[in-house]
Amino acid sequence: HSQNWAHDFAKILNKGCAGIKAEAEARIVALDDPYDVAEKKPFLEAVVVTCDAMITWARRYSALAADMASREANPKRRQELEEIAAGCARVPEHPARTFREAVQSQWFAQIFSRLEQNIGGQVSQGRMDQYLYPFYRRDVDAGRLTPEAAQEMLQCVWLNMMQSTEVKMSPSAAASMEGFAHFEQITIGGQTPDGRDATNELTYVMLDSARPLQSSYPELAARIHANTPERFLHAVAEAIKDGKGTPKV
Repeated sequence: HSQNWAHDFAKILNKGCAGIKAEAEARIVALDDPYDVAEKKPFLEAVVVTCDAMITWARRYSALAADMASREANPKRRQELEEIAAGCARVPEHPARTFREAVQSQWFAQIFSRLEQNIGGQVSQGRMDQYLYPFYRRDVDAGRLTPEAAQEMLQCVWLNMMQSTEVKMSPSAAASMEGFAHFEQITIGGQTPDGRDATNELTYVMLDSARPLQSSYPELAARIHANTPERFLHAVAEAIKDGKGTPKV
């Protein structure tokens, strides 16, 4: 029964909710034909409302993290909370500038969808090693990020996905979904639109991040083609040998 759709995560990472909202507002102003006003305006207005809601929601997390930081005695944890507060004040409202902000924005986008969609298989993550790669590459090249730190950030996302449960009005209905697998697929590898191999360094970081976790998350799917590098084939085989049955091929 699942639709198995994936958001255009690259759009929210690169434009931000404010940019998407501005685009929708401009299109509303430009509507002229009565048929377009009747057919298109309600959707565009819904886009504006949704963008405002996401911004408000993220700011609440920012305020909570800042409050927790002000009361935190451990300096290392206080710094982490301050970084969380700064990140949630920035994204998903604005375009992500760093890998950390991109991962945070992506998480907000997927978790916001879970508030209004059944989570089973429907909020898939798409080709995560493709749309996150520019942020990873820039940060690594600038010395702001190591592959190990990126792995830890991704593992936080995998664990959050694992813990996510459907929002239900009825407690008994909610209890019936506890421990239920969600099957949110994440695709790695494959080809570019022009047929070149799409495997990159983040592909391997994602694969490695999943291996130590005693969990069925993330639901990795490796795309293989005629020109898939030997290195990636071997890395996929080694991961499958761990015994969790992932990634699927």
